[in-house]
Amino acid sequence: MSKTRYKNQKESNEEIAKAYIENDYTNSQNKLLLVSKANYGKKSSNVCYSSVDDKGMNFYEFNNNAEQNLMLIERYEWADFSSVTIDHSITKSVFTFVGHGENRDITIEGKGKEVEQVIRNHSSMEVNVVKRPVWTKVLGYRSQTTWKMFAASTVYTLILLFILNALLPASTHNFITGLSLFLFLLSIIGFLVGLIKPKWVLPKFKVKTRKRVLFSYLYLILSCLFIVGIFSDEESTSTPASTQVSSSQNSVTVSSKKDGADSSKKKVEKNDSDKAVKEEKKQKAEEQAAKEEAKRKADEQAAKEEAKRKAEEQAAKEEAERKAQEQAAKEEAKRKAQEQAAKEEAERKAQEQAAKEEAERKAQQQAASQQATTSSSTSSSGNYKPFENDPSDDQQSNMSCSGQIKGNKNSKIYHVPGGAYYDRTQDNIVWFCSEADAQAAGYRESQR
Repeated sequence: MSKTRYKNQKESNEEIAKAYIENDYTNSQNKLLLVSKANYGKKSSNVCYSSVDDKGMNFYEFNNNAEQNLMLIERYEWADFSSVTIDHSITKSVFTFVGHGENRDITIEGKGKEVEQVIRNHSSMEVNVVKRPVWTKVLGYRSQTTWKMFAASTVYTLILLFILNALLPASTHNFITGLSLFLFLLSIIGFLVGLIKPKWVLPKFKVKTRKRVLFSYLYLILSCLFIVGIFSDEESTSTPASTQVSSSQNSVTVSSKKDGADSSKKKVEKNDSDKAVKEEKKQKAEEQAAKEEAKRKADEQAAKEEAKRKAEEQAAKEEAERKAQEQAAKEEAKRKAQEQAAKEEAERKAQEQAAKEEAERKAQQQAASQQATTSSSTSSSGNYKPFENDPSDDQQSNMSCSGQIKGNKNSKIYHVPGGAYYDRTQDNIVWFCSEADAQAAGYRESQR
């Protein structure tokens, strides 16, 4: 696969690799499932790609400056490994394959979940997924490196403080600043004590070292400084305004002293009037707030009652459905019991009918046997000529032996009493005193 072809098409390296791998699998018996960037532990400046199929995975090394952009360098078969341990993070997944030989560590970028699913569906390996806390998947905490986690915590804290500064009212800023200064002093003391006795200032940490004291209390000190710096800006900027207000008040006081008694009286009256107006407004505001609070409580009460009513209706509906299901189950059980009883009754009647027919058949066979014994003496004298009756008459009243054997003259088949076609045979009847007479006359016994 030439480099010029892809360059003319202006494809990315990943598209080039994917096209090459798909072409490589054209004549393969394995089914290509996905392609992803990978790292299998080999130190190389070139990018590696993996192709995952139903039998294993191939590893290719990509070189954009080579005549052949992608080269197969290694293949792993699922059957060569007994288990795999998977550690998923946000951007990559580390697969540790355990087999009969050397273990393999493979890193798949972006498609770790898909590779895990392929392994579960197409191999017999034991799959163990590492359970990591959610915070270890956050940027800065994934490597579990101390200085990276310290830097990430500092940045996240600074961002959070800016957000809180925008959300919290200005009246709370002084309290937050004072509390931060107090915590700052405590952090300084804890830091100094922890350098001497780490276990005194790290009661809830398993690892109680000076390094842990350094990072923990340095983070607290910086956080307190950030809080003081962020929440005190507004206070400092508001100082000139307050100074201006106080100066204007002083000027008003001075000018008021220069006024006469009349102006002082008018000012007092105006202040009283303004005060009355403010009190009236305050009273109206309180009344409005009380009305809104009462309305809110009424709405909440109505919402609670509505929710309670719906819950009761739902419970009643579920109870009705349950009773209906129980009733249907009872009716179904009753119907099945009736069907079973009817079936048993039918079987009993069938057995009784069979027993009755069996008894009748045995009686007929007994009578036929006695008749055969009687007719055998007659046939021994050579008198076995059958009696042929009128086709419309099936009676044997004028036969000398009153025989039981009924033969069909056309089919040459004879029927014994109790046979399936004995009563059905109505025409072309030939009577015999015994089966021996029928057989001697060239007739054969009916199969039924």
